[in-house]
Amino acid sequence: MSKKTVVQGAIIVLAASILTRILGFVFRIYISNQLGAEGMGLYQLVLSLYMLVVTFATSGISIAVSRMVAEQLEVNRYGSKKTVLRMSVTYSLLVSLGVAFLLFWCAEPLGNYILKDPRTVLSLKYLAPSIPFMAVAACIKGYYYALRKSFMPSSAQVIEQIVKMAFIMVVIQLWLPYGDEYACAAAVLGMTVGEISSCVYAVCMYFAGKTKEKKQVYKRRVAMKTILQISLPIQFSSTFHSLLRLAENLMIIAGLKVFSGGDSSQAIGLYGILKGMVLPLLAFPTSLLSALVTTLIPEVAGANAGGKCQTVSRAVRKVLQLTLLMSVVIVALFMIFPNEIGVLLYGEQQVGQMLQMLCFICPLMYLEMVTVGILNAIGEQMKPMQYNIIDAVLRIGLIWLFVPLGGIQAFLWIMIGSNLFTSILNLRRLLKVTGVKPDYKNWMVKPAIAAAATGLLVRLGCQLLSGYGFQNWLMIGAGCCITIVIYIVLLFALGCVKKKDLLWLKDCFRSKKGAVSSTEH
Repeated sequence: MSKKTVVQGAIIVLAASILTRILGFVFRIYISNQLGAEGMGLYQLVLSLYMLVVTFATSGISIAVSRMVAEQLEVNRYGSKKTVLRMSVTYSLLVSLGVAFLLFWCAEPLGNYILKDPRTVLSLKYLAPSIPFMAVAACIKGYYYALRKSFMPSSAQVIEQIVKMAFIMVVIQLWLPYGDEYACAAAVLGMTVGEISSCVYAVCMYFAGKTKEKKQVYKRRVAMKTILQISLPIQFSSTFHSLLRLAENLMIIAGLKVFSGGDSSQAIGLYGILKGMVLPLLAFPTSLLSALVTTLIPEVAGANAGGKCQTVSRAVRKVLQLTLLMSVVIVALFMIFPNEIGVLLYGEQQVGQMLQMLCFICPLMYLEMVTVGILNAIGEQMKPMQYNIIDAVLRIGLIWLFVPLGGIQAFLWIMIGSNLFTSILNLRRLLKVTGVKPDYKNWMVKPAIAAAATGLLVRLGCQLLSGYGFQNWLMIGAGCCITIVIYIVLLFALGCVKKKDLLWLKDCFRSKKGAVSSTEH
């Protein structure tokens, strides 16, 4: 595969990811303002259980398809790729249909006895039909990512988001007068409609571009066995981790309820502010990293299968460098305008307080995301599973001990320690198996100095100009742009980014023989 193909794929994924995240982020602000803190808490509570069943039904299959197809293309076995897709879709449908059936028929006991809120039952029933559609779409998207045809999965992502937003904006206005139960149900019903539209689009695009397949060289039984070997460890680890996360979320609400003297509304409201407002805000800048990881999984898997250790190491170095350089400036931006951002977006002063405290975990969050993605691509999925299980068990124990005593502040400190623990373990494993030696001085120390100096300068400038009547949104937007520009200039001045890095990016756009044909399906 050529560098040009990788970067072009990354650009397509990046553009779709940024567009989808912007749409989703703006829409989340709209939803939070419609539902309020308690409504968002109820919405996040439903999603925590939904993510458990979705994880069991779909996790690992997209990575398995992407990895297996990439490996077959690497050794020129083009006739095997559709066998992989057929077997993965068959497996996904069997699992997802069973899970969807159970979720629908068990919605009442799950809502009443697990989530302990009868207002969640209707939402769980509306979410159940989305699971098979999500599973099939995940297989097709993984297939196209492996072929380096990023337009289809990226456009499907955008279509899903637009359909979901349009549906919810219409229905929520009709159901909102009936209370939080129906407002939350309107939001999750829109998710189901969005998943169905995305799956229908993906299936249509696949059959519209279907070409005659070469002779099959991959036996179906062998393909299914390989799919299970790759996906099952990810599936079970992710499911167990989601189960622990669900237990954690329920314990957070219970602990906050004890801390607040039995006030259930306040507990769910605080939970909604944290999970529905602050954490999505911290995760919003990851569009670039998410696109790179998604696009690099086939490249790294193929290079690893072909024994190209230098290619794997180089990809890892570039992603780690970009991750750390980007995360440092994100911390600076959140430190400059925490309260202003919280009030501007959500009208909640408490969002800014949590944001200021949690912004330091951004480098840890982003680093963990990319390291886990690469470890999964090179067959090291068992290690992240082990780390996640240990981390989740420790978090639950700490939440049980300290949240009833310290409230939301105690949980914020637990989050910081948890992210530090898992990111270090995953990074240590990745460096060990790839032999990469990070340049901490140029990737962390100098960028931190540059970001801190820039942040102080911009904050001081904003304070001096605050008396001139500038709008809050204008001050934040201008401050962020100036911060990023000065930070980039300082990165070059300090030698953190060099001319050879720019030349490498330029070379990525040059054609190279041996690339996967754009017409190969």
